[in-house]
Amino acid sequence: MKRINWILICIFMFTSVFAYAAVSRKSLVQRIKDAENNLLYIMSSKDSEIPRQFLKDAYAIIFLKQYKGGFFVGAKGGNGIILAKNKETGEWSPPAFMATAEGSIGLQIGGKVIDAILLVMNEEGLTLLLKSPVKIGGEISAAAGPVGRDVGLGAGLPATGMFIYSRARGAFIGGSIEGGLIMCENEANKVFYGVDDITAREILLEGKVPMPKEAESLIKTLKRYESEESSSEKNSK
Repeated sequence: MKRINWILICIFMFTSVFAYAAVSRKSLVQRIKDAENNLLYIMSSKDSEIPRQFLKDAYAIIFLKQYKGGFFVGAKGGNGIILAKNKETGEWSPPAFMATAEGSIGLQIGGKVIDAILLVMNEEGLTLLLKSPVKIGGEISAAAGPVGRDVGLGAGLPATGMFIYSRARGAFIGGSIEGGLIMCENEANKVFYGVDDITAREILLEGKVPMPKEAESLIKTLKRYESEESSSEKNSK
C-alpha cells in the first residue's frame, strides 16, 4: 500500500509540473468554459442528468477534465475548477482551480479523455478538499452518482461525501489498484485573480474576490438547472 501511495505522489508531482508550466489566464478561462459545456452535456440526457435536488443540496461542485493513458502502469492527470455554495443564501462562489492525479497498476493499455462533475455533498468533504491533497475514496468517500430518473425529489442522500458523474472519449482497457489525489492549485488562483497568496478557502468561503465575468454564464446555467424540474420529475406527474 505504501508503494502505491508513493506512485500516486510521484505521478501527482509530475503532472503538476506540466500543469503549472501551461497555466495562463487564457487557459484558466477555458477551464470555466469547458465546465459549462460539460454541465450542459451531462444534463441534456435522462441517462446522465444530475438530480436537481442534488445540485441544490451540494456544498460544492467540481468540474474536471482528465487525461488517462498507460502501458501496464497507468496514469491519469488533469485539472478543473471548484465552486462552493453558501448554504444560507444558496449562492455559488467564484471558481477556484484544482488539479488531479491518479495511478494504477495492472494489465492495461490505451488512453482517453474524461470529463467529470463531482458533487461534494457534505461540509466535511469540502473541508477536506481545502486541506488538500486528498485521496478520493480514502479520506473522502465517493460513488457514481444516481441520475435523475433513479432519484425522486424527496429521496434522502446516502452517507457519501462525493457523487461522480462522467463521460469518456477514447478507449482504456484494464486497470487495478486504483486511487486518486485531488488538490487546490494556488498558483492558478494567483494567475487568474491577479492576487498574491490567494487561497481556495478565501475564494470559496470568505468572499475575498468578486465573481469574475467569465464565470457568470456558468453560474447562470447552474441556477437554471437548480430551479428546473428534471425530465424524470416531469414525467412522474
